[in-house]
Amino acid sequence: MILTIARVIMVCQAVASLGVWVGQLQDTFSRMDHNQDVYPQAVLVDILNPLIAVALLAGAIFLGSRPWARPLSLTMEYVGIISALVNVVTGFYQAGVAIAVAVAVIVLIRRSDRVPQVQS
Repeated sequence: MILTIARVIMVCQAVASLGVWVGQLQDTFSRMDHNQDVYPQAVLVDILNPLIAVALLAGAIFLGSRPWARPLSLTMEYVGIISALVNVVTGFYQAGVAIAVAVAVIVLIRRSDRVPQVQS
């Protein structure tokens, strides 16, 4: 049950991340259309965000059934915490919610006593 809760939260995180990514792309393209500067970091985020969302989704789908899913899921949550910390430090305090959610998922995954079963 604990892993199911973690998986549901992770799917929501992945969907929300893809939603934010769409907004980021629109902003980047709008800036390009108006000959405004686009920072290289913004382009990097535009590239990495969907990759992180897909990795998070893969972790959520296979958590509890594949041995590689648990480390992948935890790694993606740690990446999310670091990213959110950067946002908080730069003044986007609402990212504190993302930190709290990521910590909750990490706690849920670590507390689960379910051992992944690999099926042949």
